Amino acid sequence: MALRDRVPFIVSTLSMVFLLGTIGVIVATVIRRSRQVQTPPPVKAAAVLSGQIISITEGYRYTTTEKGKRKFQLVAARDTSYADGHHELDHLDLTAYGADGIESLRIFADRGVYQQEQGLVNLTGNVKVTNREGLEVTTETLVYNQREDLASSDVPIQFKRATISGSSTGGTFNARLHTLALQKDVQIVSAPPEKAKDALPVVVRGGHADFAENDGIIRVTGDVQVTQGTQSARGETITGVLDPKTRKLLRIEMRGQSVLRSDEAGKLSAIEARDIDFYFDENQFFKNATAVGAAHARSLQKEAPRDITAERLEATFLPNKTGSDLQTVNSQGRTTLRISPEPGASKSPKAVESVLEADSLKVVFAKDGKFVADADASGNVVLLLTPVVVTPTADRKRVRAARLKAHFYETDNAVESFLAEGGTIVEFEPLVPESKRNRRTLAGSTMTGHVSKTTADISDLVVDGDAKMVDGKRQAMAARATYSADTETIAMRGKPVVWDEAARTNADEIDANLQDQQSVARGRVRTTYYSRQTTGGAVPFKKDKAPVFVTADRGVIRHREAVARFTGDVRAWQDDNFVSAETLELDSSERQMQAWTNVQSALYSVERQVEGGTKEVVPTFASADQMSYRDETRTVHYEGKVKIRQGTDRIEAAVADAFLDKENKLTRMTASREVVLTQPQRRASGDQIEYTAANETAVLTGNLAEVEDKERGVSTKGARLTMHLRDARIEVNDESGAKRVRTTHRIQR
Repeated sequence: MALRDRVPFIVSTLSMVFLLGTIGVIVATVIRRSRQVQTPPPVKAAAVLSGQIISITEGYRYTTTEKGKRKFQLVAARDTSYADGHHELDHLDLTAYGADGIESLRIFADRGVYQQEQGLVNLTGNVKVTNREGLEVTTETLVYNQREDLASSDVPIQFKRATISGSSTGGTFNARLHTLALQKDVQIVSAPPEKAKDALPVVVRGGHADFAENDGIIRVTGDVQVTQGTQSARGETITGVLDPKTRKLLRIEMRGQSVLRSDEAGKLSAIEARDIDFYFDENQFFKNATAVGAAHARSLQKEAPRDITAERLEATFLPNKTGSDLQTVNSQGRTTLRISPEPGASKSPKAVESVLEADSLKVVFAKDGKFVADADASGNVVLLLTPVVVTPTADRKRVRAARLKAHFYETDNAVESFLAEGGTIVEFEPLVPESKRNRRTLAGSTMTGHVSKTTADISDLVVDGDAKMVDGKRQAMAARATYSADTETIAMRGKPVVWDEAARTNADEIDANLQDQQSVARGRVRTTYYSRQTTGGAVPFKKDKAPVFVTADRGVIRHREAVARFTGDVRAWQDDNFVSAETLELDSSERQMQAWTNVQSALYSVERQVEGGTKEVVPTFASADQMSYRDETRTVHYEGKVKIRQGTDRIEAAVADAFLDKENKLTRMTASREVVLTQPQRRASGDQIEYTAANETAVLTGNLAEVEDKERGVSTKGARLTMHLRDARIEVNDESGAKRVRTTHRIQR
């Protein structure tokens, strides 16, 4: 065949070869593109896909590699390929591999649409996502982004990872970062270990959650609530921390207006703070909690009032069948424990509010967590007991110390006893100022107190070491002091001393009554009035500014009335002047003194002229059954077996009165009823005698008065006899003339 004749055949052959080559290139290009997975971000809306089918493949398998390692694998029971490059797959199994070539993510679904250009796989029907760490996510619709290794869904999903499970509406799993973001209506459940008996799951609910799988952290936001049995917690944001190995829940961190609450019947309580962290033990029992920022732990039970506030509170718990019981609360920063009476008892006269304040506080609860058992307070401690109902005799008790340990009754959160140490002081503060009762204090090194269950008030106190009491102007000190509420008395022991603005008293024992401001001293009582002036002039002594001393077996000092009564071998003195008796009473307000039984005194003196015209001061001693002194009249009154001695002169009578001048010198004296005056050589008797110191005369009256002069042998009787003690003269004077005078002279042999 000629070349010209072959041209049409060659042309047609080349055209066929070119056509076949072109088809081959197109087919190769399609196959090559089908093996390249594009990974745009996940999309939520379904793409508009072509309906032109290119091929249908049974038992579809597609795998990509990178540097000899598998990167992506897609297996399906059936693949329908369309003209626009997407694949519709049935019963698919999608596997993504990490950089190490090991499976990192696997997804199962009933159906799927694989969009090659976008690198997206839209999965529907029984979608299940798992990863190598054991996370499992199930949903009905899921979009997988091959490029970003993201799996996301807008419909409800469920997930599980070891003991952690949960659900939400919508979520996104990042296979590269190993994070799971839950969009809304989040619920997360942390199941306890199977071996843990009676352990309860922890359920977290919130608006949104992020789970960082590698870090073991779950962060939930949006009105978050955590529950475990009868306990619940609320906060603006909650972060759960898991053990990186076991994936057990270790702790939960709440931030923003956080509340931890127990709703167990009979044990209603709550802890509130800005932030709260609570921790779980290995069996997921609630172990402890830390509240920071205006922390507030309170009981919600009416019969168990209790309120603890501080900047930081740390609480421990003991698990039970329905949750956990509060066991301890420790605080940092200024702390207040407030215990108010039950609402029904708030109007009772015995209702008391108890407040314990300190720089730090440890509170221990009973095993069931309902009532406080013990409290240990440190740093500037104040225990305040305030009666709710104010009465004229009501006192607020305030105990201050460096440290205080309190023990509580088994019920009612009521303080039973306490031990205070370090500069302790208790203050008794009247609630009614008009009652004119003093603010009293009792201080010492250590203080032990008990609180009455009936009255909820301090029943007794024992102060050891440098005990000191202050009651208005009255103060007392001793080695030890004991307060009794029943008697309103403070018993001072160990070299006690009590003093006020007038005097100071030492004794073996001193009891100070707070109700009537009375001090009772017993055993070797020694009282020192700072001066005669501080007695109010009640003693008949000479020097106004010199101290006055009193000793006795017992003394009762009524500080409010300024009255002191001493009994048992009493002796009061100033310099050489003294009064002794079995009982002696000084009344400073009335400026008088009284003495009873075996009264002895040396109070005043007499100035007498002796030979040569000189004068001497002769002290006067007196004894009687009773004696009294009034400073207003400067009169000393004696009654009962009165005996007065001035030098060699003696006067005996039933009653006598001595009148003193400002220098405590005797100016005049009267004695009556069976009066007897004796001198070395004379004896006089009558019904009454009046002695005048200025002229040293004694006027004797009676029916009849008699003077017997033994030296001269003369006896004189008359109604009125005047004796001149200087020269022994006797004047007889009966102004009425009704009585006759008789003089008898004895003849001397």
